Amino acid sequence: MHFGGVTLMVDNVDATAAFYEKAFGLGTVFADPDGTFVVLGRGVWTPGPSAPSLTIEHWKKIEDFAEPGPANAFRVFLETTEVDEAYLSALAAGADSALMPTTRPWGQRVAVVRDPNGVIVEIGAPVEYG
Repeated sequence: MHFGGVTLMVDNVDATAAFYEKAFGLGTVFADPDGTFVVLGRGVWTPGPSAPSLTIEHWKKIEDFAEPGPANAFRVFLETTEVDEAYLSALAAGADSALMPTTRPWGQRVAVVRDPNGVIVEIGAPVEYG
């Protein structure tokens, strides 16, 4: 089994994609020509197992089985060694601060923002095990 990534269901695909591109340097690796579906990541998107990705999709793509609702029942985790810089970049791109950069008791540096849709985005450094 392969986990294909996270899909954010939103009303404005273009604005949401622009936020994640500006805030975290993700690039468009696939876009539906009708503007209702974008896959962001690094590199090239291919069907099947691939690099982690963030998909942004308009609600009308799933209107046959779901109604629009709030995007606040989960959080997105983005891993980087540059937590403080990513946090500031997210704020500059329009995010709201939820937790300023801090170091957790186990040594991991983390920060949390809310994207323009209210989605919780945790930015964390890799955890050193050993």
